[in-house]
Amino acid sequence: MGQSLQCLYSTGADVARWLRHNLDTANPAVWPVLTVARAVYRQRQSMTAAIGFDESGPMSGLGLGWVTMSDEGNLPMIVQKAGGGGFMTYAALAPDRDVGIFRAVNRKDFSMGAALAAAANELIANLIIR
Repeated sequence: MGQSLQCLYSTGADVARWLRHNLDTANPAVWPVLTVARAVYRQRQSMTAAIGFDESGPMSGLGLGWVTMSDEGNLPMIVQKAGGGGFMTYAALAPDRDVGIFRAVNRKDFSMGAALAAAANELIANLIIR
């Protein structure tokens, strides 16, 4: 028997809801889940090779599907994930700034994707700390 391909579809509203959940500091019931989900499980310096993780910013560690970028200067710690197929996406959370950003474009262009991720990270860096 052949394998069937399973697809997951989301809307912008779905992703916004998911980002809000990941930044939900008002609900103590989700704190343990968010702590585990955002934790860094492998530091970059413990890896023999870290290829393909720096397209959206300098990776300092890996978590459960997240790439973590350490704080530096006015840039807070960011947990982010980029991906795509014939499209490109970027989701970034800065829990200390209580901000999440998502972008999706309908073409595959790594240079454009890196520029959009850098712009999103710069926007996060320039937000005022609450």
